[in-house]
Formats: sequence, C-alpha cells, structure tokens
Amino acid sequence: MSKYNDFPIKINNTSIPVPIEWSENSEVVENANTTEAGTDVIDVLRVDKLTVTASFNVSSAWLATFKGWANSTSALSVKIYDPVTDAYVERSMRIRNFVSNLVQYSDNTSGTVGLWNISFDLIEF
Repeated sequence: MSKYNDFPIKINNTSIPVPIEWSENSEVVENANTTEAGTDVIDVLRVDKLTVTASFNVSSAWLATFKGWANSTSALSVKIYDPVTDAYVERSMRIRNFVSNLVQYSDNTSGTVGLWNISFDLIEF
C-alpha cells in the first residue's frame, strides 16, 4: 500500500484524490524596517507559512467539489500528513489560481461529464 493511501490529504475532512503534483513551499513572513539611526530591524511575524501548488486529473463530480472549495469565502481545513512529526497537521487555507481544463475526447466518458485536469494553489492564512 502506498504512503498516500496510508495518509491521504483531507480538505474539510474529505479525503481527496491522489494528486499529479503536490509541491509544498514553507516561507518565513517578516517585516523589515530601518530605525532613525539607520539600523535594520527585522521582525519575524510567522514561520512555516505553507503554500502548496497542486494538480489533479478528476471526474466532473470532483471538479464541482474543488470548484466549490475554490469559490468558498470561508477558510478550508486542510489536513496534511507530516512525516517529521508522524502525524497530521491541520492548517487553515484557501484555494487561489484555480484552473480547469477538459481532457480532450473525455466528454463521452461513462458516469461523468468529462475528465478534467485541474490545478490551483493552496495558501495558508
């Protein structure tokens, strides 16, 4: 059994399909100021702010689910397995830069209204 099946990614407690791409970027948010004396002062506001770039091949039903999350005005609860702590980490995130493309010749696929390639960024609050 693959690690993904052992620890699926969850959005609002829903296990999502296996991504084609899942690229995580953690950044430090800081504010730099210069004092009157010319000294630079750096305030670290936050560490480990997560941004994820993701893409999936999904059915039209999953397209509707992801699109609903992308259009949501409230925060999404995203649970991602952290191998360092060997536990899930829950983060408040939002979907931005949502793009969907119909896979060519898939519109006659049984049980769905086409297969879709979607991509988006998950950005932590």
